Amino acid sequence: MVCKWIIGAGEFLDIAFEAWQRAFPEITVKKIIVPQNSKYEFDLSTLQTLSPSDGSAFVAFDERFGNFKRMELMSAVIQLGFKLDSFISPRAIIASNVKIGPNTLISDGTIIGYGSSIEYNSVLMPGVQIGSGTQVRPSCWIEAGVLIGNNVKIGAHCTFRTGVSIRHGLDIGRYCELGWPQCYEKNIAPKTIFDSRYDAPIYTYQN
Repeated sequence: MVCKWIIGAGEFLDIAFEAWQRAFPEITVKKIIVPQNSKYEFDLSTLQTLSPSDGSAFVAFDERFGNFKRMELMSAVIQLGFKLDSFISPRAIIASNVKIGPNTLISDGTIIGYGSSIEYNSVLMPGVQIGSGTQVRPSCWIEAGVLIGNNVKIGAHCTFRTGVSIRHGLDIGRYCELGWPQCYEKNIAPKTIFDSRYDAPIYTYQN
C-alpha cells in the first residue's frame, strides 16, 4: 500500500496532516513526529525505519528560526531517499502556467495568478491571494489572508503575517519578516523585520 507520510512537529504538522486527509481521503496518510533535543537537533530514528519506496513525504514544520529548521528537516528527508510532494488544495484557484515547487503547501481559498511561481518548501495559508507574474522564492511562510500584487519578487525565507498587503511590482529581499498589518508600498531591503512589538522596522542587513 502506497503511503503519504507527513513528517515534522508542532501545530503545523497537525494542520498539514488534516489537510491531506480531508482533501485526499483515498490516500493512506500517516503522521510521523520528528522530535528535537535540547540543542534543537532532529531525531531521525523513526524515519530510518521507513522504506522510501513505499510512498512519498511532505515535511511540515513551522516558521521558527526564519524557516530554516523546516528547510533543514526537508534536506534530511531527501538525503534519506524520500520523494517529496506538494499539497495543493482542491479548493485553491491556480491559474495556468503557475509553477509550484516540491514540499509546498497551498491551502484552501488560495488564489495564484497567471505565470507566478511558488518555489520549494513554501507555505501559503488559507485565503492568500497572489497576483500574476509574481515570484515567491524558496522556504517562505505566508499567513492567512495576505494579499500580494502582480510582478512582485519575494526573496527566500521571508515571513508575511496576517494583514499584510503588498503593492504591484515590489522587490522584497530575502530573510524579511513583514509583521505589521498594513499595505507595503516600497521595496524592502534583505533582512528587514517589521515586528509588531516595535514602532520602527529593524534593519539587520549589511551594506
